[in-house]
Amino acid sequence: MAYSALILMTLAALGGMASCFRVPGVSVRARQGWAGAFAVLLAAAAVLAAIGSIRTEGSGLSPLVGAVVPAVATVAAALTGSPVTAAVLELSQRSDRHYLSSEDGESVDGPLGDIDDPERTSTLHGGLWIGVLERVGVVVTILVGWPTGLTVLAAIKALGRFTELKRADAVERFILGTFASFLWAAAWAGVALLLIDKV
Repeated sequence: MAYSALILMTLAALGGMASCFRVPGVSVRARQGWAGAFAVLLAAAAVLAAIGSIRTEGSGLSPLVGAVVPAVATVAAALTGSPVTAAVLELSQRSDRHYLSSEDGESVDGPLGDIDDPERTSTLHGGLWIGVLERVGVVVTILVGWPTGLTVLAAIKALGRFTELKRADAVERFILGTFASFLWAAAWAGVALLLIDKV
């Protein structure tokens, strides 16, 4: 079971690498497809790792494979988190549009302004690479047993974005994206911890 979970983690890492090659004009549905596939791989790896950690028979993972697990988990978390975070933000935007639309389908002004305002849907600069690095940081801090590092990561990110967070929608996207990214990385770190426990 543990080896099967490691294989799924490796597949997710390879899929994450493939998803980094962005082709112009990729549809929202395709990005959400990547996110769904990664979520299935994460869930399956977590179940297999949990079953493997509960079972006491067998020799578990070899020390060499156990040393590879943290690296694979870090790569999987870092590279698969971008489409997942983007999907969460797109779903949030869609629910905002549904909530702020009138019965006849026309957009209405809410407390955040016109939901169809192109400036409102603009992304924060450098978000892809910042997200990759923050997920690496989250996995590493959890695996080394330094939970305070999560606070440090969040503070550094907030300070770096301080001047860009003047619009209410930017703050919402920042908070939602950060939560999604942190939770995704923490889930991969949890799978890695379950597998490392078998070494």
